[in-house]
Amino acid sequence: MTMLGQGVTTSSINGRVLEADNEPLLGATIIAVHTPTGTRYASVTDIEGYYRINNMRVGGPYTINISYVGKETLELSNINLDLGQSEQIDATLLESTNALDEIVIRATRDGIFDSGKTGSETNISTREINTLPTVTRSIADILRKTPQATVGEDGSISIAGQNNRYNSLLIDGAVNNDVFGLSDSGTNGGQIGINPISLDAIESFSVNIAPYDVRQSGFTGGAINAITRSGTNEFSGSAYYFHRNEKLAGKTPQAIIDQIDDRNGDDPAPDRERLDEFSNNLYGARIGGPIIKNKLFFFLNAEVERENTPRIFDPALYVGDSSLEDITTLRNNLIDRFGYDPGSFGNVDRTRETERFTIKLDYNLNEKNTIIFKHNYVNGESVDPSTSNAGNINFSNGGQFFPSTTNSSTLEWNTTNGSNLSNNLIVTNTIVRDDRDPIGNPFPRVSIEDGDGNITFGSERFSTGNILDQDVFTVTNNFEIQSGAHNITLGANFENYSVRNVFVRENFGNYGFDSLEDFNTYFNDDLDDDVLSQDYSYSYSLLDPAGTSGDDITDAAAKFNLSQLGVYAQDNWSLTDNFRLTYGVRFDIPFFEQGTVNESFNTNTVALLEAEGKDLQGARVGRQIKSQIHVSPRLGFNWNVGGERQTQIRGGIGIFTSRMPLVWPGGAYNNNGLAIGGVNEDDFEGGVRFNPDPTNQPIGTGAAPGSGQLGGDINIFAPDFMLPQVAKYSIGIDQKLNIWGLTATVDYIYNDNINNISYENLNIRGPIGNLNGADERPFYSRARIDGDYTGIYLATNTNEGYSQSASFTLTKPFDKGFAAQVSYAYSDGESIFDATSSQNSSQWRFNPTVNGKNAPQLQPSQFAFGHRVSANASYRLTWNDNIKTTFSFFYNGQEGAPLSFTYNDPRSFSLLGDDTGDNALIYIPRNQSEINLVDDGDVSADEQWEALDAYIESNDYLNDRRGSYAERNGFRGPWNHIVDFKLLQDFTINVNEKEHTLQATVDIFNFFNFLNKDWGRQKFINNRFGNIQILNVEEDGPDPEFTFDPDFEDGLERFDDGGVRSSRWQMQVGLRYIFN
Repeated sequence: MTMLGQGVTTSSINGRVLEADNEPLLGATIIAVHTPTGTRYASVTDIEGYYRINNMRVGGPYTINISYVGKETLELSNINLDLGQSEQIDATLLESTNALDEIVIRATRDGIFDSGKTGSETNISTREINTLPTVTRSIADILRKTPQATVGEDGSISIAGQNNRYNSLLIDGAVNNDVFGLSDSGTNGGQIGINPISLDAIESFSVNIAPYDVRQSGFTGGAINAITRSGTNEFSGSAYYFHRNEKLAGKTPQAIIDQIDDRNGDDPAPDRERLDEFSNNLYGARIGGPIIKNKLFFFLNAEVERENTPRIFDPALYVGDSSLEDITTLRNNLIDRFGYDPGSFGNVDRTRETERFTIKLDYNLNEKNTIIFKHNYVNGESVDPSTSNAGNINFSNGGQFFPSTTNSSTLEWNTTNGSNLSNNLIVTNTIVRDDRDPIGNPFPRVSIEDGDGNITFGSERFSTGNILDQDVFTVTNNFEIQSGAHNITLGANFENYSVRNVFVRENFGNYGFDSLEDFNTYFNDDLDDDVLSQDYSYSYSLLDPAGTSGDDITDAAAKFNLSQLGVYAQDNWSLTDNFRLTYGVRFDIPFFEQGTVNESFNTNTVALLEAEGKDLQGARVGRQIKSQIHVSPRLGFNWNVGGERQTQIRGGIGIFTSRMPLVWPGGAYNNNGLAIGGVNEDDFEGGVRFNPDPTNQPIGTGAAPGSGQLGGDINIFAPDFMLPQVAKYSIGIDQKLNIWGLTATVDYIYNDNINNISYENLNIRGPIGNLNGADERPFYSRARIDGDYTGIYLATNTNEGYSQSASFTLTKPFDKGFAAQVSYAYSDGESIFDATSSQNSSQWRFNPTVNGKNAPQLQPSQFAFGHRVSANASYRLTWNDNIKTTFSFFYNGQEGAPLSFTYNDPRSFSLLGDDTGDNALIYIPRNQSEINLVDDGDVSADEQWEALDAYIESNDYLNDRRGSYAERNGFRGPWNHIVDFKLLQDFTINVNEKEHTLQATVDIFNFFNFLNKDWGRQKFINNRFGNIQILNVEEDGPDPEFTFDPDFEDGLERFDDGGVRSSRWQMQVGLRYIFN
């Protein structure tokens, strides 16, 4: 759980002071002054000449004086410190002939050569935050600079091939993860796409992938640390406005017009059109300054954002069997016969309103004590209608209305004795309130197969009862002792999570039909003509009074507290002046609350399961996970070869323990067979008749709502379950090339799974046979072992799987207005379960397999990003003291997302037979005798084989695997390339020794499409949840029958026109006033 989410909020300097004969100098004084605030930090050298100053403010510039009576004083200026950096500054003081002699050195640091750096990390400065192109002003836009990171359209950030939920995000030391784990971006408010803090409030970021510092934990992917701005002795601030509308976006991408033209044949293609009218506006201001000079400082930031974003869909792109007229008739029938308006299925608008506010106070009590207080408030409200695409008609009232509020407070106290002792205490409290609801009137969810397409309407299935309250409290203390060449850290951390979650999915009912024709039978008055649904699910409360639905459900809510204690010790040892060893160990102990005991399950059902040979590994309903010690030893090194900061070799080995989204263990607190009831098509004889009344859904043989009977899913965890852990191995080299100031960096990271999550559905029996022919996989019966429960999902650990990444980066540090970076990175990996869902049942149900979901195999991971090339550059052109122009760009070239080739099963049966969601990976035939194709209308089996064989031949991946099975995530979509551009134009005047700047900005995503309508095409492969359903199952059993659509390839490769990162250029203009 994010009980492990501590981070680093400060920087430090260290070094050794010698005399002319290289003897250590005892008692030399080191004074570091943070120039903007006058904050002073001091230390004296010990008997071996070593010193260290901890808990220093991030940034700068600093002026550092090293002095001793009778020696020349050494002054270094323009020192800037990155977050978490340990800057090594050694000195040799010579005899002075004049007591006032002083040597002044103006230093320039690049942030790459750092004696405390052991693993791969990326530091992002205020300058880079201001100059990187960003239309959404999100953290994800900025973190694209990390070579080993991939960013999705939804804001998800996967680092070094690890699960995006296995990252740690901290702002000023406060846990800012979505600890419950519902947001793809991993941030509070991320479910509705709002940013957790304004970029204008951030001073710097760091992304650490393999820091062998035991203070940093709570991740196996990366630790994303952010520090907010602070006030200084000078008042400074900014007021700003950013705007987007339909005129600041391209017309319909030419690639899509060409695709429609190909499908239309002789019919003319439509004209390119602008987006529907919309307006996105962001207003903000920040100000910082002194309350008491050199003593007390403040910083304030406030933003208001109003978004109205069009979602585009051209019905001409739809690939399903139904015509536009058929779909319109369906809508009219739903209104006329059932009184339900499903909304539109064309263009829709998403609206989002956000308010953000940050306040920070920095108080220098004296030279030895500083106190920092920060509060961050974010409130957002989103109306997100369902959006159609080429493969899916989604009526808009199937979307969601979602308000979200986060309040987070942090108190930090830094203290030192001025020589060898220092302490850092951070206390945080975060309160999150989310309430997700369907839009439109309540109505059952209906999904209709429509040839190659799908039609969906009704209330969003996971929003029918969905409330989440989270209270997160953390305390972290780090005590450091400087003793000669050793800097020892002793630390402890305590975190507590209090959660209340109402989640009753499909509370209005969820139906599936095989065709629009089947569903249309409900629009006549002949009950005998109704086609029954073979795919049905309905969940409800067993504890609340009958008839209670949606957010009114309270008794069935999951309410639980989880906490964790962590203690750790570490030594940072300077073996020589240029070789540093960091070694330490961390112990984390989670404490889980006991759930409600289900005596019937724990006796009767367990006996049934064990009689079938199931191993529950000690799991029982209500039995909590044991409080076990998670040990994380680490060893890292940094070698400044030759001591000249020209070549740096670093690396290490260590165990990292990640958070686990609380939603996974949280499922055990209400999916216990006592709180949430559930039925599906197996609880009915012959199928389920559609009922349009959302408050009166059929239950078949299931337990009655409000009855207190047993039913629904069971979620249980093995008592010995451990949090996700990996062993990290890394090596890195930084080399100054002495060419144009360039630095080359090579990093390699290998993550070996120690503990990851794995699932088994205990309520299904073993195989009942094997398929005949070349494909000899087993198949199953969906008959349950205990009919009282739908699924019984056991979560355990697996040590199988790995991820690895390698990267090469060339960096040109900022000099004379120019800075640049170009990187190549590669990642691959394998896993048993990718664990992409928030529901334990879905983790199991939607995992593509060959032999069934209870027999998963090690397969390529969804989070392995393959090959990626990125580059960014900025150049500031100074016309004179008053006019400056800055140009910057960001390029990303990357392989497409991983995909799986699976079968398309009808709703009434499936090839594997272990679940309604089969997700069986295909067998790739070598010849026609290895697949039983049957005639499909006018298309004969021979004609289908000819087309299928040709497609396999044309696909290198499939052709290479003839006679074997497709892998999960074994195929990839096409490469995509995109360039984003930013222009900043500054006009500055000086008044009363203050600079006043008016700045105009232009950000353009997909800049090449802006230059030429045929450029910037973003391609993807049409898929369903990562699956390419290439073959249709027509008959199951030991001799299954299949069909293949010879037109399968038509429209398989498509062009993205959704969201900001698409084939259509989008521009944002801004105006800013700055004074400092």
